[in-house]
Amino acid sequence: MSDQPAATPEQPKHRFSNTKKIREEIMELATREVKEIETGLALLRTRAESIVVRDADSYAAACQIALDGRAYIKKVGFELDPGIQSAKDHMDLLRNQKAKFVDPAKQIVEVAAQKAESWKAEERRKAEAEQERVNAERRREAARLADEERRKADAAAAEQKKIRDAQIEEARKAGEIGKREAARLAKQAEEDRLAAQELARKQELVAASSVQEVKIAPSVPKVAGIKARVNWKFRIVDASKLPRQFLIPDEVAIGQHVRSVKQAGEVIPGVEAYSEDGI
Repeated sequence: MSDQPAATPEQPKHRFSNTKKIREEIMELATREVKEIETGLALLRTRAESIVVRDADSYAAACQIALDGRAYIKKVGFELDPGIQSAKDHMDLLRNQKAKFVDPAKQIVEVAAQKAESWKAEERRKAEAEQERVNAERRREAARLADEERRKADAAAAEQKKIRDAQIEEARKAGEIGKREAARLAKQAEEDRLAAQELARKQELVAASSVQEVKIAPSVPKVAGIKARVNWKFRIVDASKLPRQFLIPDEVAIGQHVRSVKQAGEVIPGVEAYSEDGI
């Protein structure tokens, strides 16, 4: 057995011990790449702005600039897309980590909110039912009182006519008025009675319809941080009845039809097709 002490294993260097230097080298490389990209873009812009297309040769030159520009775009993508993809991957990772905790929490919120909203809807239904019951009772009571007042008015008008008829008859017997005048006065008394009866009927209708509606609010407490709201939604039950202002042209279908027809002019009523040259 050897008396020599066991050799101490060499501690591995941490792979990020030189992180600062690596970061500086990456930034320097990125700076050089960006400068090259900027230089290429400036050259393309100068060529495109300076060229004047006046003949076949200059047309071909302009087309070449367009081709060079497309090649430049591909080159930029080749240089920068990996970094963009890396950023997207990192973003997706962070989003997934967030969703791992947020999505279950959203489900919990939804469960609690649905239970609260169901109870609130039931309280609103109860309040509306009670409001309708109270207002219906008030309308019935108003109608009863109006009918009672009309009956009193009719009885008063009938009594008044009875008194006038007796007075007319006494005056006729006493020779104060003749039969013709008595008949005229009796007719006038009846017309007055009918007018009073009609007035009482109109007043009854007004009184019965002039009932102050009672509003009963649901017994839902206000909770700090919760904003009470009513969400109005809709469902289309008959699309053929929709007014024009609520209709949107299907531009995708129109474009497909125009490209299949390949004909200028009004290929669809209200739609004019036209073509443009491109390279």
